[in-house]
Amino acid sequence: MQKYKQDYICLLNQPIATMRTQILRLGMIILLAIVFNSCGTTNDPIPCPQGNDILSQLTDTDGNMYTIASDGNIYKKTNDGCVFFQKYFEPNYEANNYEHHNDSVYIKTSQGLFPTQNNFTENVEKATQFKNLFILSPADTNKHWNTITLQSPSAPTVKDYVALRTCIFNGSCTFKDNRIDISPDPQEPSNHVLKFTAVEPSASMVTSKSSMESTIAYFTQGSDLWYQARYYFTQNLPYSIADFESQWYDQSPGPRIVFTNGALAVENKFGNKIKFNQAKPVRVPTNEWVTIKLHIRFHESQGTIELWQNGIQILTILNQPTLPLRNAVQTNIEVGISATPNNCVLYMDDIQLSNKPF
Repeated sequence: MQKYKQDYICLLNQPIATMRTQILRLGMIILLAIVFNSCGTTNDPIPCPQGNDILSQLTDTDGNMYTIASDGNIYKKTNDGCVFFQKYFEPNYEANNYEHHNDSVYIKTSQGLFPTQNNFTENVEKATQFKNLFILSPADTNKHWNTITLQSPSAPTVKDYVALRTCIFNGSCTFKDNRIDISPDPQEPSNHVLKFTAVEPSASMVTSKSSMESTIAYFTQGSDLWYQARYYFTQNLPYSIADFESQWYDQSPGPRIVFTNGALAVENKFGNKIKFNQAKPVRVPTNEWVTIKLHIRFHESQGTIELWQNGIQILTILNQPTLPLRNAVQTNIEVGISATPNNCVLYMDDIQLSNKPF
């Protein structure tokens, strides 16, 4: 039975373990030259994609032109046509991984169909340990999370933290330095909440992470995502606290809630990483509960972002990209300490996700 549970988790997590090993970051306007120079283009030139086969066209800082095509490939423009540059996504991922029944969408697994979830509320009161919150079998359709990321000096690489989460879930090991716990509320000890702990990353690391994730959402172009949670920040603030990503695309692109100088902002974790800051920043208090609400309308160029802090709207962004490409499916909801440059502790409670306003 234990192996069966482990296999089911690994099946749902597989795209995360593979897609995040890549280094290419794609954008709608400009890409960093260092990223493009990391790959080679030794193929013979072919005709460049045309018409409806073009999903996006990009230019790097050296003036090199690239096309993202409907076949999932990136092509670099040359004097004689185009050459294959890199695979960005598998063009048949939708048909291979989902089934549609009327208005419902199901994920295909080796154990059968599992329903996608765009609507849930997470209150941890009934959980005695953090593993109680996670999908461990096809019968766990009332649960919403299926993976964790504990990237730290003790587990710095993808291979390291994938191995760590596997052994934590199968019971053969426990946390190292970063961890996730069910903890008493720092203000109301009778209430139980999530506690995320992350240590400072080592000098060779970009970031430290202590987060949990659902990879079973299904938001497409034109969809509305509503998210809300209560946060309790202690002395040090992390960089990002909620990410809304696509597991089927290289680098799991999507918007995320981040901090800029102690105030909330929203950043596109794709392309040239546009960050939408408040015109008059409202700082986030520490050592007290703060309710954060986000609305995203997903669109490759005409998206919407709205952000609230304690019921007051602090950010409104219209007609901007919120989706990496028009055919993307945003599947992942990552919460907690999804990136931090310093050691920090974060508490969370009352997590809500919906495709309608609340």
